[in-house]
Amino acid sequence: MKKNITLILSLLVFLGLTTSVYADEDSNWKDETVYYILVDRFVNGDSENDYNIDINDASSFHGGDIQGIINRLDYIKELGFTTINLSPIMSNDPKGYHGFLIDDFQKINEQFGTMEDVRELVRQARDRDLKVILDFVVTHVSEEHSWLTSNPTWIEDNKDLIWGDALPTPALDKPVVSDYFMESASYWINQTDVDGYRLYIDSSTPNQFISDFATYIKSQDSNLIVFTDTSDQMVIDHAVASNEMVINHEVSQVMSTVFSKSGNSLEPLVEFWDGQNNQRGLYMDSLVTPRFTREAVKQGENPLTRWKLALTYLYTIPGTPIIYQGSETTMDNGMDAPDHRMAQLNSGDEELKNYMEQLAAIRKQFPAITKGDIELVENNDGMTMFKRTFEGETIYVAINNDTETKTITLSDVPEGMQLTGLLQDNIVRKQQDGVFKIALERETADIFMIEEDTGINWLFVSFVVLVLGGFVTSVVILSRKSKKQEK
Repeated sequence: MKKNITLILSLLVFLGLTTSVYADEDSNWKDETVYYILVDRFVNGDSENDYNIDINDASSFHGGDIQGIINRLDYIKELGFTTINLSPIMSNDPKGYHGFLIDDFQKINEQFGTMEDVRELVRQARDRDLKVILDFVVTHVSEEHSWLTSNPTWIEDNKDLIWGDALPTPALDKPVVSDYFMESASYWINQTDVDGYRLYIDSSTPNQFISDFATYIKSQDSNLIVFTDTSDQMVIDHAVASNEMVINHEVSQVMSTVFSKSGNSLEPLVEFWDGQNNQRGLYMDSLVTPRFTREAVKQGENPLTRWKLALTYLYTIPGTPIIYQGSETTMDNGMDAPDHRMAQLNSGDEELKNYMEQLAAIRKQFPAITKGDIELVENNDGMTMFKRTFEGETIYVAINNDTETKTITLSDVPEGMQLTGLLQDNIVRKQQDGVFKIALERETADIFMIEEDTGINWLFVSFVVLVLGGFVTSVVILSRKSKKQEK
């Protein structure tokens, strides 16, 4: 099998079928909206696989499993997501509730269920038009991995990571090691029919491996997804050049800072609006960062308001939104540390969930939001307006992060048209001086489509006048009768 993988990659390179062939295609992940699940801390759906569960110990398994995800597929679908990203589900050592201490890449973690459970998850997800992708970690392996004794030359170094100290690093420059990972990735696709991977790499990961991995996966099915997760800029540049989607931590951190406080200008975000942005996965909080809700609370802000503005931006700029489980309920662990508690899916009110559903529906309806060019219209202190354009379709996005009402003026709207708000039902028409004035109250946002200006609906106005007139007349008559009776 390993020799076959090397031969396949060599043949693809010989034929010119490297990852660059996908650069001219409409990458299928641009339309995705991703929900990230930390499997052990999501939902416990099957008590029969509750081995060594201790919910009072933050470092132990808490019982979340694949069946729990199956039970919540409708919930995820209703929120408007198109893809589910699972934390690593491969076999882990006892300390690896999070899945990042893998000791066997071709075996499922029995704490989470069986291979048949994963197959059932994929089947039921697909029935709901949901994709399922798996975290795939190549930066390190568990200290308990058999390679340390059976194949010590497959390990080249040790590194300190958030998952542990002195973790063994695979020698990915060795063909036998890289082929093993290709084989393992192929194994899960063949066994479970998953839709792709989120590939965790770092500065020590050879560029050749990154290219080969995406090439090999897509050679099996061009519709398979490969996300690349790294904080190394050189690796990011290489992945973007190969048209791979990159989880960009730098941009996400700036977004968290900007939107955590009212009054902040959105100008620091504009510099990231380049041609490569369509290839970035972006988030407000994640498995490895503090909750965005925590950042807002620290600033003395209302998390619900902060989330609405942040999500409006996240869902309408170039890139793929990635939402960490529980964010839809403004979860907050009260600490400046990642939140790995069980997802509190039934807590909080429905307002933010409804808002996310609305944004997802708008994002799906207008291709300009996922595929279009982006252009800054105006940046007025804390209020920013930009437009997305694609094949004759234009969408305007206005976000007022200021502490007072702000107005932005437009003059390039076609004659006879109006701007119709999709979030607040605002209608903006041309004024006598020929301009459109978009006014937003403090800490609000709206998304505008262009449609024909139908003017005042006189039929509706007449109906309202008649109804109101009839009501007033009835009140007057009743009042007069009452006075006569009193006399």
